[in-house]
Amino acid sequence: MNCYSKKCINLVTLILAIVIFIQTNFLTFIIFNLKNDVVESKIAKIEESQEKLSEEETIKEWKIMIPKINVSAEIQDGTEEEIINNYIGHFTQTPIINGNIGLVGASAGYKENYFAELEKLQEGDVIIYIKDENRKEYKVIKNVIISQTDWSYLSSTQDNRITLITGILEQPENRRCIQAVEII
Repeated sequence: MNCYSKKCINLVTLILAIVIFIQTNFLTFIIFNLKNDVVESKIAKIEESQEKLSEEETIKEWKIMIPKINVSAEIQDGTEEEIINNYIGHFTQTPIINGNIGLVGASAGYKENYFAELEKLQEGDVIIYIKDENRKEYKVIKNVIISQTDWSYLSSTQDNRITLITGILEQPENRRCIQAVEII
């Protein structure tokens, strides 16, 4: 092989090496950008999902707060023992937003005894009720002891009120009943 042929082969090899180098770097650049686009897209989807979750958490909030006795508790629909053990229960036959909202909570013997100090509530004390975007404040008008068979306090009313019922330790035949009317 003569010198000219060697130079031509070297030149062709150099050109091929440059072309391969450029193509490899170009492909790497494209792949890197595609991966970045995919990552950015995934990050955007995750952020969007987190925003939706935050909105859903706000929308699905259901709780009661009684500042005087330091109660802040979630409410669940139903009065079964597993609900009362962890939450305030909602009497399903009563309204959720307007009317006479009936709630039950434990005062002793459960994991969470949110209504343990209901007897301390007096006329004028405030109860805050939150359901989704609805926030209502109620003023206590009644704190009475009723028979365990007296469900009349959960009857429909013309006004918006909240009725809290709990058992009384060592008085299984009785219940404590708190009624509060909405502050307008």
